[in-house]
Amino acid sequence: MTAKNTEANFTNEILDRWEEAALRVISHFKKFYNTPLKEEFFKKLDEEFYIDDPNDRNIYFIDYINKYIERYRGVKSKDLINKFQRTRDKLIEYEKYLKKRLVFSDINIDFYNLFKEWFFEKGYSTNYFGNNIRNIKQIYTEAKVVDHIHNLSDINHRDFIGIKVDTDSIYLTEDELKKIYDFDFKISSIKNHFKDISDENAKKKIKSYKLVRDRFLIGAYTGLRVSDYGRLNELNIDDNFIRIRAKKTGKESIIPIHPYIRNILNNGFDPNIRVSDQKINEHIKEIARIAGITDKVLINKHIQGKYVQFEFEKCDLISTHTARRSFATNAYKAGVPVIAIMKITGHSKQSTFLKYIKVDEKENAEILSNHPFFK
Repeated sequence: MTAKNTEANFTNEILDRWEEAALRVISHFKKFYNTPLKEEFFKKLDEEFYIDDPNDRNIYFIDYINKYIERYRGVKSKDLINKFQRTRDKLIEYEKYLKKRLVFSDINIDFYNLFKEWFFEKGYSTNYFGNNIRNIKQIYTEAKVVDHIHNLSDINHRDFIGIKVDTDSIYLTEDELKKIYDFDFKISSIKNHFKDISDENAKKKIKSYKLVRDRFLIGAYTGLRVSDYGRLNELNIDDNFIRIRAKKTGKESIIPIHPYIRNILNNGFDPNIRVSDQKINEHIKEIARIAGITDKVLINKHIQGKYVQFEFEKCDLISTHTARRSFATNAYKAGVPVIAIMKITGHSKQSTFLKYIKVDEKENAEILSNHPFFK
């Protein structure tokens, strides 16, 4: 059975229940030989529709998630749909652990605590758990407000929250970005890193590396999300600025073209070639390693409800999002007004932006030392 057939059957089932409730309401008011007011009719309709126990309804939470996903497929972004699909898959995994299927009345604070315990035992991060809870609450609310499947409010418990904690992340300094900009695209450099690679495969690596390097640097000097700098074309670029409407927010950004970006655009950059996020994440780590960005860094991650410290080589932590964070941090350190940076990054609150950038106490002191107030 296709997803569309499943959604149609689901919708028909709900409509049948509303029809049955409406017939009971009509029968009720006929007994009194008078026409009810509109408010009276719909109040009685709600009472009839919700009269049965939610546990007795054959409407499972996962089935509704599938309906929700199909409703917004093609409407919401692919990344957002993927988030809801991952939440669904985690709940399916949890149901197998429970050996039962969840209905709406199961989604309460007891579910929250047991799901959290199971989630942390799997070794997942606190923020990943919080993301899933926020998705669950959004779907639960839509089922109530839009589709009128239930009239429950258990997710309103004060402790039923999508936890979000601050965790460490990295940015690349301007010196480190210059190393990537100056990356040596030579077969000998590739073969020094990949010992058994053939000349032919080394040439293929170099071709891929150029595509990735250019796109990563565009992100690092524009502050655009990968979903935006990954879809630039000639129409977004003029002599002085890059102009693009953010896919996530719909807001237009107009960004001056940095000299590095100008050189990239003038040296054979083809904006029509698409490179996947996965390929960028894979290759930018390799480029950074070959370029010598291998300093050891300590990262605190919130896992299983507590902070755990890990040691990494910096190159292994670089991803598409590092470019955007590097732009914001380097622009801030260079003295670009915060409000001007936020116009590009799309942050609406300064407090959120200041958490986003990565400036430690020493770097902050260095910035202050050059301020006229301290001269």
